[in-house]
Amino acid sequence: MDYKKYEFDGYNAHFIKTNRFKSIYISFVLINEFNKENLTKNFILRKLLTTSSKKLKNEVEVTREVSKLYNSGLVVSNDIIGNSIVTTFDMEVLEDRYTEDGLLKKALTYFFDTIFYPNIIDKKFEKENYDLAISSAKLYYESQKENKNKYAVDNAYLLMDDEFLKYDINGYAKDLDNITRENMVTYYNDLIKSANANIFMIGSFDDDNVLKIINKNLDSKVFKNDNYSRSITFTDKPELKEKEDIETNNQSILVMLYKILNATKREKNVIFPIFNRIFGGSDNSKLFKVVREENSLCYDIGSTISRSGVVRVQSGISYENKEKVKKLIDEQLKKMKNGNISDKEFNEAIVFRRRALKQFEDYNDSILYLKEGNVLFESDDIDERMEHLNSVKKEEIIELSKKIVLNVVYMLKGDTDEKD
Repeated sequence: MDYKKYEFDGYNAHFIKTNRFKSIYISFVLINEFNKENLTKNFILRKLLTTSSKKLKNEVEVTREVSKLYNSGLVVSNDIIGNSIVTTFDMEVLEDRYTEDGLLKKALTYFFDTIFYPNIIDKKFEKENYDLAISSAKLYYESQKENKNKYAVDNAYLLMDDEFLKYDINGYAKDLDNITRENMVTYYNDLIKSANANIFMIGSFDDDNVLKIINKNLDSKVFKNDNYSRSITFTDKPELKEKEDIETNNQSILVMLYKILNATKREKNVIFPIFNRIFGGSDNSKLFKVVREENSLCYDIGSTISRSGVVRVQSGISYENKEKVKKLIDEQLKKMKNGNISDKEFNEAIVFRRRALKQFEDYNDSILYLKEGNVLFESDDIDERMEHLNSVKKEEIIELSKKIVLNVVYMLKGDTDEKD
């Protein structure tokens, strides 16, 4: 695969050329500074942009257009990475040689029309589409009330000190009362004007022809390509915070959040996923074996790396087992800090990680996602990850373990706990 970067005034284009896939994957990434007040507006904007535009007046017309493009629909997503809110517009389109001449050009026109020509009338989002977006958001927020696992995780993160770690990327129902058709237009315009803009494409296409379309659509837009910090390194030892809530739920949920202090780039990109696999990221992990299989103290347990490098341990338990489970989790981390990692655990984690990276190479969107992280957030691309994996030492996992510090213990207590 061949990578090329094209720099323009206010935005950059990144092309990965390959004949391995039958489709072309396109990703337009806007990076803005984190602001918790914008989370709910971000969520509403995703719905507004994907259900109508200046040209396509409603969701029915959008669906018809997407069908003409061989189902090349646009997907909008948001994420919090470091101190940034990242808005990504993704689309996959079949190559012309498998469909019809000019499909890519038509798809890109639809892509940019959706982003830059929303359904705004008299400086307000069109009422019917806006009302549908608000109704859809209300239904989403209502449905989340029944998701006790998410409720527990969200409440746990609220206890963390860092603003960008606390909040749900999809916002909150309480903010809907402050959103209007007018201020959504203001927010949309501010989002575009204050964003760091990059477009990524992977597949087989003619650079010059595609660049003409990109420049035609982006040259007239004003982007703010500030190079503010986007990756966060935790440096201060956090204060331990503990809280319990009660909800109508048969099963109690324990959430423990850990920060990794003073992590190096290599530790973040290479060592961290291997640590997590051994600690709690698989059915062969220390947590699963000890807490569930050997002691039968939980319904489920596992660890994940989430929200800018936080280790989250989550377990469904009976409330009466809370202290026992906490103690065993703490003991497993201490064992790793003391070097208690077997050759089998280490080798299996390396093999699994290598296999996972190989699977990334099978999908064009995965390759593009890793390249985005490499360009925008200082993470390794797929070739670097594979190469670095060959040099990992067990001692590096032990040293990383020593940097991991417990920050939050949150328990959502079930009011009618049943024993396993």
